[in-house]
Amino acid sequence: MNRTYLITGFPGFLATKLIERLALVPEQIDCFYLLHLKHEHASAVLQKEQFLRTTPLKEEQLILMEGDITKEGLGLPDSIRQELSHRVTHLFHLAALYDLATAYDVAFRINVTGTSHVTRLAHTLVHLERYVYFSTAYVSGLRTGTISENELAHQADFKNAYEETKYIAEVRFREEVGTLPYTIIRPGIVVGHSQTGETPKWDGVYFVLNALRLLSRFAPLPYAGRANALVNLVPYDYVVNATTYLSHAPAGVRTTYHLTDPFPHGARAIYEMLHVVYYGSYPRGIVPFRLVTSLLTPRVAKRLQMQRQTLDYFVHPARYDTSNTLRDLDGTGIICPDLAELIPRLVAYYKTKHSQIGETL
Repeated sequence: MNRTYLITGFPGFLATKLIERLALVPEQIDCFYLLHLKHEHASAVLQKEQFLRTTPLKEEQLILMEGDITKEGLGLPDSIRQELSHRVTHLFHLAALYDLATAYDVAFRINVTGTSHVTRLAHTLVHLERYVYFSTAYVSGLRTGTISENELAHQADFKNAYEETKYIAEVRFREEVGTLPYTIIRPGIVVGHSQTGETPKWDGVYFVLNALRLLSRFAPLPYAGRANALVNLVPYDYVVNATTYLSHAPAGVRTTYHLTDPFPHGARAIYEMLHVVYYGSYPRGIVPFRLVTSLLTPRVAKRLQMQRQTLDYFVHPARYDTSNTLRDLDGTGIICPDLAELIPRLVAYYKTKHSQIGETL
């Protein structure tokens, strides 16, 4: 039978890109059921119309469903749940609260309770071939050293409520999934397309580019401290392509994958590469990292379009092992490109979307 997909987290960034990738083989697809929140209905309709213009998918293959993972049965009518139970072959659970500054109770309700509700629904899908759960590499919290894909349980603390609730969610997922054929995807920090630099979102590492743009009259800028913790930046097309393959390959059943950079660069090196590409010169001098954090007032953070918690990911010493990923992607041609090759494209695309004059902090 053809594949019928149920995808939560629509019309979010990764969900949208994943559908675009899956749509490359329309002859293998029955339809997509796309779960969206009530307040995102207009955006969901616009994205559906975009799919109809840019992919081979037809109107009847894109079914929008208003629902909410924090509610029992995802807030769907019994008739819809019954329909899903007899049609869905692949479930991709991407819905989550990704806000690093969110309150714990809000994050718990969405990331933990919501995932339990999705898993409960998964058990009713009689033709289910794969349940793909999007976790995060950062369920490791404040663990240091090398972290294996096959590891989860630990006693370390967490940088924020997002990490902690995603950790609890994955623990519960493993307890509740039972014998279902699942795949767990743990991405790192997602950035723009590996070939074009294109991205619709400007969080994560992009705050560095915002700083370079807004402080350009002071260039060259100094290094921020001496820490050089490994940072996992991965282009979204790598995440999408790897997920698409691993989610359908037999080897992916009951396997966890770190979709992180197998050869990550240090934070200092990344800053240097961004500075060189942006300004054409190397950073000069050094200021203490604690001075940088003290200057990051709420007003400055807002101008940089960043959350203070983002800095934690540039100083925490951890390496994410990718043995499962490299083993199961071997021979597919799906590889994570070297960040040094990617940065010029990220910067070039960023500059096309942001004015280079007239703005300062």
